[in-house]
Amino acid sequence: MKKKIFVFVISAALTGVCLCTSLYAYLSSHDNQINYFTAGQNSIEIKEEFPTPDPKPGGSIKKVVTIKNNGDVPCFVRTQILFSNGEAEGVSTLALNKVDWTERQQDGYYYYRHILPVGKSTPALLTAVKIAESANLDELKEFEIFVYSESVQAEGFREEAYLEAFESLTQGGGKGDGK
Repeated sequence: MKKKIFVFVISAALTGVCLCTSLYAYLSSHDNQINYFTAGQNSIEIKEEFPTPDPKPGGSIKKVVTIKNNGDVPCFVRTQILFSNGEAEGVSTLALNKVDWTERQQDGYYYYRHILPVGKSTPALLTAVKIAESANLDELKEFEIFVYSESVQAEGFREEAYLEAFESLTQGGGKGDGK
């Protein structure tokens, strides 16, 4: 009987040692993985050719607007054109590039239809502001035309998904199914 108890105690001790070493090995095992990444810089610049204007009824004011990608990632671009004076806007027509840019959308932006590569500029969105013949000089006395642009990184989206790329910014930052 003493021999059976001795064998049982030894077996229990060896089992305990095995369990403890296995548990220690499981709890102390680790592995490291270092992930390196570089964030892309999304940066655009509005370029304008705008000589000193002299607005006259029936005249045209040269205003050429392009957008340049100064960042290090391809991007999509959208632009707003706003008048400081509602009367001047009412008697003005914008000469817009409707081939490379969309019509003005409900959100007030014109969207460049293509991915803008790094270091490149869009074709002109605006080339001139035409003043109606019926415009009153008092309406044209003093006004400004503001150009505001935004961009979003194009990676993960097809070229024709420019609207979806901007929508993804307001929908939790996900890229959706643009690929």
